[in-house]
Amino acid sequence: MLKGRGLVEVEWEGSGVVRRLSGVVTIDDLDVSAAQIQGDERIDRLRYGIHDFRDAIDIDVLDDDIEFMAMRAVVALERNVVIRIAFVGDHPVIHKLIEAFNRFGRGRVPCRRFDSMAAARCFATLYF
Repeated sequence: MLKGRGLVEVEWEGSGVVRRLSGVVTIDDLDVSAAQIQGDERIDRLRYGIHDFRDAIDIDVLDDDIEFMAMRAVVALERNVVIRIAFVGDHPVIHKLIEAFNRFGRGRVPCRRFDSMAAARCFATLYF
């Protein structure tokens, strides 16, 4: 578990990673957990990444932070074109993150947003 003003849990699964965020999520919370995931040797073999924001009360980041996080993720995933990325929740920042990820052309499958973990997991694990 990583702690800032919000709480972030990163759970590695067989073929993917799930990041759960709760409370008031800050750029520091997102930055530290993203660096943990993107710096791991498993990043090139991941088939999915699910970012669960359902328990986030608020997400306190600037638009420039969103652009930076998306670009850094695209660079970290440049060798992994099969990964599927799903976001769960409906905060406006989630929509901006997805837009930025997709605009920078990350992978063959566009990032998507879901209201439930079940739907996100179905999308993320499709075809394997």
